[in-house]
Amino acid sequence: MPKWHLTGKAPGRRLKPHLIQVYTSLFLEEIAEKDKGEDYKVSLEERYNQLKKEYETYQKLAEDTIQKQSMKIIELDKKLDMVSLIVEISEYINRCLGSSEIDYLINDIMIGILGVTYSSVYLMENRKLKLKASNLNNADHHYIVDEFNKGRIYKLNNSILNSYSNMCKDDRIQIHSSVYMPIYMKDRVLGLIVVEHNIYEYLSDSHVKLLTALTNQIAICLENNRLYNQIKESSQKDGLTGLFNRTYFFYTVNKIIEDEDSSFGIVMIDIDDFKICNDTKGHQCGDAVIRKISKVIKANLREEDICGRYGGEEIIVYMYGVKNIIDIYNRMESIRKIIAETVTCHKNIEFKATVSMGIAIKEEGESLEQIIRRADINLYKAKALGKNRVIY
Repeated sequence: MPKWHLTGKAPGRRLKPHLIQVYTSLFLEEIAEKDKGEDYKVSLEERYNQLKKEYETYQKLAEDTIQKQSMKIIELDKKLDMVSLIVEISEYINRCLGSSEIDYLINDIMIGILGVTYSSVYLMENRKLKLKASNLNNADHHYIVDEFNKGRIYKLNNSILNSYSNMCKDDRIQIHSSVYMPIYMKDRVLGLIVVEHNIYEYLSDSHVKLLTALTNQIAICLENNRLYNQIKESSQKDGLTGLFNRTYFFYTVNKIIEDEDSSFGIVMIDIDDFKICNDTKGHQCGDAVIRKISKVIKANLREEDICGRYGGEEIIVYMYGVKNIIDIYNRMESIRKIIAETVTCHKNIEFKATVSMGIAIKEEGESLEQIIRRADINLYKAKALGKNRVIY
């Protein structure tokens, strides 16, 4: 651009004022265009950096969200695995309802699932914790059990113990980590599970959480088992005497007879003058007499013998494997004498009762009904001969 363009002077002549104004305006526009280009360049760079920062922020947020969701999924999988495990255990235990081995089953489950060295299962019995199953030879170091049974503590809480020193009194057994987990059904204590390990701090809060979930389900299973046995017993036992009821007595005896062809004897027992007891002492005293006599008879029979309430004040006994009627007679005569000396006390009322008995032993080709009929006839003979005697 010529120098005179800026000065407004041309060689040998002078610019007019309006032209100076035009040239100045054009010059300023040119400078503005250059500045505008520079500003636009700066604006693009700032915008890029801003977008980059926003993207990085979003990317981090997305990664954090994905990580959190992944953790939630992993946690959910763990919970589902735990639920599945608990359901399987529940089904497994419930298949053993009514079994006397259910305590050992629970103990084995604790060892298998938790991987502990030792496990012990205590259940409430007569308001005290009683050891039902354990792979320990000596559980005397379970001091919480002793404290609870002596009434020094009234509520059991779960607790985790870790010690460098051996917790067991027996030096041959090393225990350095243990968890005490009570079994509750609502506010009622059903029992206590103690799991132990020989490694220090092996058991942790995660084991406590799993054990808590397991004991909640075990409580339901134990309650189901109690109700099952209660219903089973009520369907088999006579409510007053605790002997087998008539239906279950015949079911059991007939099954034995069907399964094996062995000799046996039947004894029919009737309480003498029982109506007089009811009329003079009252029916409650009469019930007490039946209970007492039933208890004496049951206590003096062999394990393989079966005793049931036939009806009213009559009791029936199946004596397994006997071939000599004299053996039955001697045993029943001994029981008769014990009963004659037994005093029943009920609400300051004392009463002595006697019994009459009729015996029959199986003969070739006889049915159970025929043998019972012969024993019943001998019972009538005992009554006719003056009562308080055994006839065969």
